[in-house]
Amino acid sequence: MQSEFQRQLTAAAARIQYGSDERTAGADDKARAIAQEAARRGRGGAKQLADELGVSEKTVSQAIARARMLPADPGRTLPSDTLERLLAAELESLAPLPLLQWQALAFLVRGTVIDVVWVEQPGELLAQEVEDAELDDACEPAALARSCRGWSRAQGLAVIDACQRGDIEALPARG
Repeated sequence: MQSEFQRQLTAAAARIQYGSDERTAGADDKARAIAQEAARRGRGGAKQLADELGVSEKTVSQAIARARMLPADPGRTLPSDTLERLLAAELESLAPLPLLQWQALAFLVRGTVIDVVWVEQPGELLAQEVEDAELDDACEPAALARSCRGWSRAQGLAVIDACQRGDIEALPARG
């Protein structure tokens, strides 16, 4: 189980990453705006922009070069935290399990190599791991395996993600 200190560090790292992602997205938007305006102005537009913005022509040129490397339609990209929000929503949709079962599942996940094959049937593969493990009867392995099999693909991946991160508190527990 993750200590409160480790949970705080994990949460802080997630916020830092979110900020970094947003800073990058903002820099991309700025580069696109500069490139579009320079193109609209035509010949000499980059120099005019540099003068207006109080930056060197090289800075404007670098922004234009950055914009050329970006996807053409920025309006069609998902926000940087989409995956985290999706996984959190999937965890909220799960039926609660006893904390002992979540702990057992987290233990199994941390000891299992999870690769791209797991994307297809994460619930089934988790159920097989539960059935192959020698779990204490108090964990009710048969009931846990049934629960795993009942999860959608996204729910199974959300559970795996939470278990790998050691974030058992994010999993809905009962009793």
